[in-house]
Amino acid sequence: MSYHLTQLLTGYGYFRHHSQRYDNNASARCPVCPDKTENAEHVFFHCPRFEPEREVLQAQIGDRTEPENIVRLMLRDRSNWNAVSNFAKTVITRLRQETNVQQDQGR
Repeated sequence: MSYHLTQLLTGYGYFRHHSQRYDNNASARCPVCPDKTENAEHVFFHCPRFEPEREVLQAQIGDRTEPENIVRLMLRDRSNWNAVSNFAKTVITRLRQETNVQQDQGR
């Protein structure tokens, strides 16, 4: 279990919904989908800013990823586990970079 995969499965991490718990001035809204809350489910399964990466993941595992089937797909075989883990790493790394840029702009 990796750091990035843990964030996907628990919902704790660089998601605005999670960060808002520590910063009452922060918005939990997705910067791309302002009518949606930026939480793990939205980011990993729905947000259009990660659609290209999501399409690669789904092509690799041969199925559409959804909150209801992600664990089952991961456990199907090692290559699926690695594909989901790599997707999680890509997404979390990008969210962390976006957070760092926002923090730098706020200084």
